Amino acid sequence: HAPTPTTGMATLSSHSSKTCAWLMRLVVVVYWTTTASAFSPIRWVRRKVGGLARPPADLASPPAPSEDLHSILRTRRTINDFEPELPAGWEEALDRAVTAATFAPNHKRTEPWRFHLLGPDAIRGVCELNAEIVSEKKGPEAGEKKLQRWLGMPGWLVVTCVKDEGSSSMDDPAGLARENYAAACCAVQNLCLSLHADGLGTKWTTGPVNFDPRFGPTVGLSEEEFVVGTIWFGKAGTTPAPPKKRLSLEDVLIRHG
Repeated sequence: HAPTPTTGMATLSSHSSKTCAWLMRLVVVVYWTTTASAFSPIRWVRRKVGGLARPPADLASPPAPSEDLHSILRTRRTINDFEPELPAGWEEALDRAVTAATFAPNHKRTEPWRFHLLGPDAIRGVCELNAEIVSEKKGPEAGEKKLQRWLGMPGWLVVTCVKDEGSSSMDDPAGLARENYAAACCAVQNLCLSLHADGLGTKWTTGPVNFDPRFGPTVGLSEEEFVVGTIWFGKAGTTPAPPKKRLSLEDVLIRHG
């Protein structure tokens, strides 16, 4: 029994409506599946290195609870005893730390900080230069002892500050030179806190070798930079006890009427 034209059109219309509805449901499912996957923790592992995973840079992490932040601020220590090898995942931790450093307060947005990650040749060059300086002052035995200790430091990052093009003096309280140096020091603190949050210890060193005229060429610094300090970093072998504060809160917080 052949359907009448009217019946056929009604049947086709019914089938078309069902097909469109099915296609719409499929589109919605595909859309939500694709969109949701962007926020899935599975995607966070794509930059996994040596067991350390983190979200992609385009996804902002929720802020840490305030008690966690205050704990990080209070428990950071200057580390003098490091494990000889850098732990797995240290490169990503350093990337995060340098990124955090660049969010330091920076008057006039000059972004004067630079970070030089030293390789084996530069590290040895700095260690030998320092040993030479120590030997001249304290004798060859002291120089050799210092050389072996410094060669045992696992991670080396030299932080520099770009010189003010206007050549303003550090003696000028409102000069750009002082502003830039202050910003670079704030950046170092951010860097150390970030590494501490990732389980890595640091030591900010400012010994004479950093300011020796031969240091820049040994490391490969440009003439437009001056050294703020060298940061040793790595897994702490031992963590020092909290330092005893010489001054109380009442000593340092002056309340004015």
